[in-house]
Amino acid sequence: MTINEEFEELKDVIGEIVTMFKTVWDEVEHQFSELPSEERRRIFSLIAPLVTDVFAMATRESVIEDNSRPISKRKKRR
Repeated sequence: MTINEEFEELKDVIGEIVTMFKTVWDEVEHQFSELPSEERRRIFSLIAPLVTDVFAMATRESVIEDNSRPISKRKKRR
C-alpha cells in the first residue's frame, strides 16, 4: 500500500468518525430540543466517549483479526 493509499484510507476513517459525531449531535438536538443548549451539550458529552470507545473497539477487533489469521503451511508431498 502506498503512502497516498494509506492517507486516503485515514481520511475515510476520520470522515466516518466525524459523521458519527455529527449524527449523534443531530440526534441529541432532535430528541432534547426543548432543553437549553448547555444541557444538550452535557448530554452529548455523556454520549461522545461511548462513540469513541466503539471506534477504539472496532480498531482493536481489526488488529486482533489480522493477528489471528492462520498462517497456511505447505503440505508435505508424498
